[in-house]
Amino acid sequence: MKIRFSVLSLLFLSTCIFLSAQERPNIVLIFPDNLGIGEVGAYGGVRGVPTPNIDKIGEEGIRLTNFNVEYTCVPSRIAILTGRYATRTGENYFKGIPLWEKTIAEGLKSVGYSTGLFGKWDVGGPNWEGVRAPTDQGFDEWYGIPGTSHVAQFPSMEGFNQNLHPIPYIWEGKVGEVSKKVKPFNPETRRTLDREAAERGIRFMQRSVAQEKPFFIYYPMTQLHFPALPHPDKEGSTGAGDMGDSMADVDHNVGLLLSELKRLGIEKNTLVIWCTDNGAEMRRPWRGSPGPWRGFYNSAMEGGIRTPCVVRWPGRIKPGQVSNEMFHQVDLFTTIAAAVNAADIVPTDRIIDGVDQLPFLEGKQKQSNRQSSIFMNGFGNVMAVKWHDWKLWYNFKTEIPDPNPDNLVRLFDLRVDPKEENDVKDYYPWVVGIMDSIVRDYENSLVQHPRIPESANEAEPYMPAAKGSGKKVQTYWRTDREVLAKRSPAMKNPNFSGTWSTKVLHTVSVINRKEKPKIPDLGSGWGDQISIYQTPKIMEVERVVFIPREIQPLVKYKYALDGSKTQIKVDVGRSDIVPTSTTKWEGDRLVITTSYPFQDLMTGNWMQGKSILTMWLQPAEQTPWEPRLIVETTREGVLGGITTTSRTVYVKGYR
Repeated sequence: MKIRFSVLSLLFLSTCIFLSAQERPNIVLIFPDNLGIGEVGAYGGVRGVPTPNIDKIGEEGIRLTNFNVEYTCVPSRIAILTGRYATRTGENYFKGIPLWEKTIAEGLKSVGYSTGLFGKWDVGGPNWEGVRAPTDQGFDEWYGIPGTSHVAQFPSMEGFNQNLHPIPYIWEGKVGEVSKKVKPFNPETRRTLDREAAERGIRFMQRSVAQEKPFFIYYPMTQLHFPALPHPDKEGSTGAGDMGDSMADVDHNVGLLLSELKRLGIEKNTLVIWCTDNGAEMRRPWRGSPGPWRGFYNSAMEGGIRTPCVVRWPGRIKPGQVSNEMFHQVDLFTTIAAAVNAADIVPTDRIIDGVDQLPFLEGKQKQSNRQSSIFMNGFGNVMAVKWHDWKLWYNFKTEIPDPNPDNLVRLFDLRVDPKEENDVKDYYPWVVGIMDSIVRDYENSLVQHPRIPESANEAEPYMPAAKGSGKKVQTYWRTDREVLAKRSPAMKNPNFSGTWSTKVLHTVSVINRKEKPKIPDLGSGWGDQISIYQTPKIMEVERVVFIPREIQPLVKYKYALDGSKTQIKVDVGRSDIVPTSTTKWEGDRLVITTSYPFQDLMTGNWMQGKSILTMWLQPAEQTPWEPRLIVETTREGVLGGITTTSRTVYVKGYR
């Protein structure tokens, strides 16, 4: 009797598991390549190419306008598959991520999903074959290219020698089998790959439905990565050249999947996510459009890391939503896990950078569960950090000509300045410490969970380092991270009047001079060139701006030297915030304390940030025997942010 009961119990349990699997939603993750916001109709497509299928996903669900990604192809694919910043997965992740990394495909497969990849893999490294194919990391089957798209051009290029360099191929594979070549990958087959991948995905859906299994389709499209050569039936169809025709092909292929979901009667139980891996393609003649943003992929400019994303899940995600709340691609792993009611598929033995955004997508809360994102290069160095609508660059770089290339640390108020053109770090000093604290927490996490070494990117196997065995890592360099030397002497009864510049005054000829690399610097808060007028009662500091002034007022800071309060109004695009300053003398050093009102974006409460400038004249130590102006600037941390102190040296005149 007990045996019979046990058998019945097992049958009942297996039936429940089977039914539970059927109730789980299907997941379709469509992931185009190097496709900027300016290509999509719903985002104001600049070419006039209709994208009705992509737009429909957003109309029937949510359209995100602050979706963030890694800066280039490989790290972006790593991030979306693992839920981790790519830099955690290896000191040289371009050589491939180790099998120790758990992908969303592995997680979903563990709870009964059929999993298929159709398109571009590009995370297995150059030696992926037989070791790091998609079928080695959670996919039941795959069809596409193991690397990237531009290799399709190589065999047709003059000087290419197939005896020295392998011909690129389109591949296919199934779990338990060795992946095999299907056909050469060249400019002709590059045109048809995305269509073939969509058709393979459709057949995969059909088989899964017939087997009554939920499925996960990962469709990493190869368009609009260069060469953006459209499918033959779209060539010349838009009048907008290859890019426009290829965009029409992207939308058409999306439509094929959506139509099949409807035909199969499963669209209501399918979560569809369409998002792109990077910003706009930058290589001519296939130059993409970043829309309202500036820059392209391979950069941390908004045009490179803010991409279009639309999500649909009928009955769960309220239709017609548009949100500018922050979302990062690493959030998709944890969010999908929540959507399929399987939070335990998210690994707990490593740091997962993603957060569960399902309540936000469903409209149960207006704010996303993410306040910040870090953007790092392939070496693991921080390029920039975003916090709400603020963005601090730690080492500003852009391919676009820059009128002030020595200004490496820049803060942008993105809703006021979406093109990232007006550095406002001197006007909102309290933001810097918040950004630094975000980086501090990341750096500390590398002590607990060290980055995977390059040797593990190169070859298997990888055994994770013991928790807490990592060394302190510095992910950015800035002068305020160095220990300040003892303050120099101060001249008696100083008068700071005159013109001052931070230009390095060289006393050695260029022939014998050893140039030092430029270290990013927060500066004094007044700029690199200033003019000071001082009387016994007041001191005026004019920020000298060497750009066309048109009819704008001068940038001046006026301080009362008797300790009374002064308000300093500078036009920076917001009219409701006016800092207040007071001064006091500490011996022969003048201390200026400035309070900056700001609103806590989470609570709505008004708070005060504070900066303290201590300035003195340092006696002349060498030719031309002129004193130097020293300004020591402390930016007090708020909202848990770090307090920073830097020291700026000015010399006489604008040399």
